Amino acid sequence: MKKKNIIAISLAAALVFSLTACGGNNSQQQSVSGGDESSVSEETSNETSEVSETEETSEKEEPEVTEEPEVTEEPETSEESKEAEEPETSAEATDISSAVEGSTSTAEAPIALGQWATVARYATEDETYHNVYVRVTKVTTPEDDSAYIQTAIDNNNANGSDWDQIDLTSEDFAIPDDVEWCLMEYEVYVPEEFPAPDYGMVEPTIDFTAENVEGGGFPSADGTSTYIGLGANFFDLASYPDDTVFEPGNTYTFQNLFTMVKGYTNYVFDTSSYPDGTLSDDTSGDIMYYAYFGNK
Repeated sequence: MKKKNIIAISLAAALVFSLTACGGNNSQQQSVSGGDESSVSEETSNETSEVSETEETSEKEEPEVTEEPEVTEEPETSEESKEAEEPETSAEATDISSAVEGSTSTAEAPIALGQWATVARYATEDETYHNVYVRVTKVTTPEDDSAYIQTAIDNNNANGSDWDQIDLTSEDFAIPDDVEWCLMEYEVYVPEEFPAPDYGMVEPTIDFTAENVEGGGFPSADGTSTYIGLGANFFDLASYPDDTVFEPGNTYTFQNLFTMVKGYTNYVFDTSSYPDGTLSDDTSGDIMYYAYFGNK
C-alpha cells in the first residue's frame, strides 16, 4: 500500500511557510523546494483458507423405520451474512460512459467536480502505462465542515503507521494564520483489464498538486505577499487498512489533506501522466501531459 513519509513532507511544509511570506507591495517572491515525497509501494498477498465442516454419522440397524427425521436448513453464519451484505463494486456499478480524456483539460478549462476522466497509471505487471478513471468528488474547508476533516484525519491515524500520524495542533503542521488545512476527496475506477498480479496491485492513488490559475505562487489573504510552494503540500491519507488488497474492476475512494490560503478558490488540482500504452522505457517530457481538475 502506497504511503508517503508524513514527517519528511510536514518538515518541508513548515520550511515553505517559514520562508515564503514576503511583505510589502511588489515584494520579491522566494522559491522554496517542497522536497521529494518518498513513496513506498507494498504489494501484499492474502491467503484465505476454507474450513469445511464434516458431519460423521453412525449407522444403526433398526428393525423398522416408521418416519424419516425432519431436515431443517442450517442458519446462515455471520461470516456468510456479512459477505452477502457487502455490495460488489464492478464496471456495472461505476458508470464511466461519459468520461473525458484528461489530456484535453487545461488550468483554464479543468475537468468539473464529479466528472470522470482518463488518466494513465503505471502497471508493474507489464511495465506499461494504462488508463484508469479518476474524478474529484469533494473539497472541504474548515468553514465548510471541520468535523468532517477531523474524521478523515482520525481514520488516517487508525489505518496508518506511526509515521503516518497527523496532529494539526503540533508544530510539524504549523501554518500561517491566513492558511488552512483543507480536504480533497477523489475516486479511482480501475478497469478489469488493468494488468495486475493475482495477489493485488499497488494502491491506485493519484499524485496531485494545486496550481494557481493566475500563475505563480498563491497570494496571501491581504494581498501583500506570496506563498511559493503552497500547492505542493499534499498528504495522502490512509483511507484503507494496511492489509487491504487492491484489485482491478473496483472503484476506490481516497482523500488528500492540503494547504490553501483562506478563502482562495481560483486554483485547480493537477496530475501528470503519459498516454495509454506508453512503455516505461519510452517516457519523456515530450509526451507527458497534465490533467487538471476543478475544485468546484
